[in-house]
Amino acid sequence: MIGRLPIAIVLSLGACASIPSAPVPDFAWKDVTGDVSDGELASLCRDAWELSMREDPVGATSLGDPRYGGKLPDLAPAAEERHAETIRGFLRRTQGIRAESLPERDRVTLRMLVDGWKLDLEQHDSGIDAASWSLDARSGPQVDLLTLTQDQPVGTPAERAQLIERWRRMPAYVDQAAANLRRGLAAGRTASHRAVEEVLAQLEKILSTPAEESPLARKAAGGGTWVEPPIGDPELAVLASKTGARAADLREANAPLPVRVRGTGSLVFVPPKDDPLTPAERGRFVAPVLAVVRDGILPAFRQYEGFIRSEILPRARDDDHPGVGALPGGDAYYRLCIRRETSLELSPAELHEFGLAEVARIRAEIEALGPKALGVSGMAAVQEKLRGSPEMHFQDAAEIRKKAEDVLARATAAVPSAFGIRPRVRCEVVEIPEHEAPFTTIAYYRQPSADETRPGRYYINTYAPTTRTRYEAEVLAFHESVPGHHLQIAIAQELSGLPLVRRHRGSTAFVEGWALYTERLCDELGLYSSDVDRLGMLSFDAWRACRLVVDTGIHAMGWSRKQAIDYMAANTLLAVNNVENEVDRYIGTPGQALAYKVGQREILDLRAKAKAALGDRFDLKEFHDRVLENGAVTPAILREEIDRWLARK
Repeated sequence: MIGRLPIAIVLSLGACASIPSAPVPDFAWKDVTGDVSDGELASLCRDAWELSMREDPVGATSLGDPRYGGKLPDLAPAAEERHAETIRGFLRRTQGIRAESLPERDRVTLRMLVDGWKLDLEQHDSGIDAASWSLDARSGPQVDLLTLTQDQPVGTPAERAQLIERWRRMPAYVDQAAANLRRGLAAGRTASHRAVEEVLAQLEKILSTPAEESPLARKAAGGGTWVEPPIGDPELAVLASKTGARAADLREANAPLPVRVRGTGSLVFVPPKDDPLTPAERGRFVAPVLAVVRDGILPAFRQYEGFIRSEILPRARDDDHPGVGALPGGDAYYRLCIRRETSLELSPAELHEFGLAEVARIRAEIEALGPKALGVSGMAAVQEKLRGSPEMHFQDAAEIRKKAEDVLARATAAVPSAFGIRPRVRCEVVEIPEHEAPFTTIAYYRQPSADETRPGRYYINTYAPTTRTRYEAEVLAFHESVPGHHLQIAIAQELSGLPLVRRHRGSTAFVEGWALYTERLCDELGLYSSDVDRLGMLSFDAWRACRLVVDTGIHAMGWSRKQAIDYMAANTLLAVNNVENEVDRYIGTPGQALAYKVGQREILDLRAKAKAALGDRFDLKEFHDRVLENGAVTPAILREEIDRWLARK
């Protein structure tokens, strides 16, 4: 799973006049338009990319654009109106471009942009925006703001000033999130009860953590610690002897800091050893960050928590009505979500039937492999053997991490056998932060920075390690890292002939469909260690098939949360805690889970078509290169590109 990769980015940059702006560094993106030959189309690609950086400053930071490091997205309805008007202007500009005169690559670029912008406007004009009703333990201020600390650079004085500016904008950001939810309440739209409870649990944890221990403050501390000195030690000599720090350094680091009393004494900040900053510089950085966390961000979260508990929770949809179909206008909104995520015109009914057929097919494969892999027959016996055996689960976080790193290394070594195009940038394993881990999925991926200074990251969930299954570890790593998300996304980012809006954005069905396709591909390449690990592969395929049934069941057919959980538990080998987390994810992000199987089906159909057309001349490596060489295009465009390749062959 990855974060959204929309063709058109949402929201626009907000400005808070009362917050002083940090200096904006000189920076310009290179190769913004790629090889686009038409002047107006090149100008549109450039303007669309710059708009996405301004409107999504957090995404800009993640990609390595330093200009917006002090900003946050503007969540206000007025910002959405400005965005929609800008997109209408872009569409007017496309009317002067003669598509038939463009080279093929440029025609694809124009089509991707226009289709994305039209869908963007359709969603805006529907009047149902997720920000006005959705609460989700996988996103929202209580997750997104704390996660910011991972990519926020602090290596220079200007970068530290940007962090302070961005942190000072966080209280208003949280307040605007609450204002949007109030709009939803007024329109009769609310989140599901379970989602509200999970978000409240996250907020309770945030609010129970002292300000200096918050991830938001720890970023400024740079590895420094807080200790309570002995009473009556004004010179800090005893504390210095205990911590190994010099008393003079402690005085310099703490001079800018306010005295905070907890327990019997004042807390003292001890700078990290080998700190690149002087004690005085570190203290001047920590002081304003700690102040805004303690006096601004945490009070805003406290108010947000109180609003959700008192106003949202009593009106939340119960677990018997968790889908968007229970919301006013929800049926039309769900169909829009299907188009957004799959890039195809598909009805909930046909997706549901497709899912039922796939579940039956894969379930038969599981039952056929069970006797060979485990010595037991039948789905129930296979489930009991895998879910109930301690040896099928990890013992600690270190085991989970080592397995992920070993599988990633093995898959990376096998890449040349199946791919001609290969990424330059590497992928690394990272543990999901503790504030997020109890409420999120078993793993996800985040793309490298555009300048390749930060690698791709395969995030693994090590929370409650004894609930994490060994038999699914290999397929999980293949999907999220190599040859799944990392290989495809890193290759796309490195396609220098494409404009940046193509290299860094695209179709969810392509991105997720590719990653699912590679799970079976790794079986062809002999990468699974045992038949038990191959059962994990089948479990994951059944999981994605169940998504078609469950997502449409929840949002279009009135399924309850329990009905969805029971169906997935009966038809996959997933651990029950993972099933529950997944169902809650589908409730919060309608339609996204449909993209996996739809995209996989498209790639498999095209591969079968190519094999039939080329016979002995079919080369798997060449087919993969043709699929990956245009970035994350929509299924319809991918079909056309493969058809052209076959015609040339």
